[in-house]
This record gives sequence, structure tokens and C-alpha cells, in this order.
Amino acid sequence: MDTYRRLDDLPPIADSVLTVGTFDGLHRGHLAVISRLVEKSRSKAVPTVVITFDPHPQHILASPGTPKLELIATLNRKLILLEKAGVDLTLVLRFDTEFSRITAVEFLEKIIVDHFHPSHIIVGYDHHFGNQRQGNAQFLREHARVYGYEADIVQAVDDSDTIVSSANIRQLLREGHCTEAEQLLGWPYEIPGKIMPGTGRGRMLDYPTANLTPEESTQLIPKAGVYIVSADVHGQTIFGMCNVGYRPTFNGKALSVEAHFFDLPENNLYNQTLAFRFHHRLRDEQKFSNAAELRNQLDRDRHNSMEWINQHQGGKPVHAAVS
Repeated sequence: MDTYRRLDDLPPIADSVLTVGTFDGLHRGHLAVISRLVEKSRSKAVPTVVITFDPHPQHILASPGTPKLELIATLNRKLILLEKAGVDLTLVLRFDTEFSRITAVEFLEKIIVDHFHPSHIIVGYDHHFGNQRQGNAQFLREHARVYGYEADIVQAVDDSDTIVSSANIRQLLREGHCTEAEQLLGWPYEIPGKIMPGTGRGRMLDYPTANLTPEESTQLIPKAGVYIVSADVHGQTIFGMCNVGYRPTFNGKALSVEAHFFDLPENNLYNQTLAFRFHHRLRDEQKFSNAAELRNQLDRDRHNSMEWINQHQGGKPVHAAVS
């Protein structure tokens, strides 16, 4: 997949099948749009084009003082998933205040039509674009004949009567329901970041941990608690148990995301970039009277983790390593 960040860098494109959206999370609803996109482009033998934005528009449009929207997926994660889905070209447009003033007509004409000349535009049923969200599915239908494309609208995807949406996925993760969130995402929720030195208390308990500093400061952190996670280390998928929280036994103040991995192929992961994938929530974070009590609970957590891994994975990786 070719990725561009400037309109001026694009190659000449005479025809395409195109979609546009923020695609926060690139969940199963978004992937339904991408699947339709790839299928149509292959049938016409023209490029598959995705236009997306960075940073998230809500980070620019939110009122002053409003907390930034928590991200489900980093830009890099979205690009990986788009490439795996078969997209040929992705244009990542920088979203800022000036860009937000572009009208829907200007965006359609000056960016979509002039640069990509699409014969098909495919979007989700709830997609909006342009200043004040003027552009939507009906807008695209109304302008299709003028600009010579066909508009294809993909309807909502549901899972057991739950609409697959970024809002629902965020709520599940805030409540610690990472397994249910994975059902809607189509992939296990993950937090990429760099492993940094911690306090060393885990090592003193014989449970050394890898302390993750998220790549994105606005990445959504699941509800505090203990989770079964996995990560790819040197091409090998390994499992572990991760504590999300404030280390109450040691009167911690700062939120931490730290994982003890089983059968770690190396002892020192410092400064490596990893992505923790969240599979199952074991329990709430707890405060213990002393380190011995905590150590006993960690032994139980390990036992419960191994039972879950053996039951659900049969000793096999959850998913193929992220390339």
C-alpha cells in the first residue's frame, strides 16, 4: 500500500474506487466499507483509495477545556489494517482549524474528484465530512451525476443486537469488557508504546514487569484491573498478565500499564516498542496489606491466566504477529 500525506505528492489517477473517513478503531463496521471498496475496485481493475485524517478531527473541533476524545487505534495501526485489507493507496490529510473550514462541496470537488476521479464512492451510512458536517450519504447521492461517480452506502453492522460503532467499543473498554470489544473490533484491542524502566518492585516479587508508555497520549486505557495480554517479541507471540491501575498496595499515584510475560525470550525489553493486546479481564485492581499477600494473588493470577490460555488458545497464538 502506498501512503501519502500531501496532495502534491500524489501520482496521476484516472479512475478509482474511493472512501473517506476518520475510521477511528477501524472496527468491523469500517472494515465492511473497506471490504466493499476492495471488491468493487478489483472488479473494475482500478485503484482502491482511502482518505483519512490525522489528528482525529474531534481533537481540533472540541470546545476549549473539553477532554480530548480517547483514541481506539493509532494512525499506524489503522494503516497496517488498511494494507492487510487490500487497500492500494491511502491519503492521510492533516486536520487542523484551517482544514476544518473546507465545505463539503470544496472537499468533494477539489480533493476527491480533481485528484482521484472516482467512478465509485463508498461510505458508511453515518459518515459526514466538510465544514459543519454538511457532507453525508445523501449529499454524495445528490452530487453523483454532476461529478460522474456512483454512490454506494454501507449500512450498519451489528453483533448480537449491538451496533458496531466506535462509541460502543469505547464504552466496553471503559468498563473493562475487552473480550466484547474484540468482537466488535474484529481484532484484539491493543496499546502500542515503548517499554520504560519501572520501580523494580515486580522483580522483587519474582514477577518482573514491562512498563508501557503509550505511543499516543490520548489512547484509551481500559478500566483498571488485571488482564491477560499478548505481545510480539522478536516475531514470537508471548502471553502475560497486565495490571492497569495505580499500584494501590504501594500507594501509587500515577496510572501505569505493566505486564509480566510468561516464557519471555529475553530479560530486558527496555526501550523496545511493543503493543499490548488485551484478551480477557481477570479481576479488579486490589490493595493488599503487604507484599506477601500480593505475591500470593499474583500466583493465583498466573494460574488462572494459564488455564484461560490453554482453554481458549490451545497453546497457539491468539493472532498472527503484527508485521
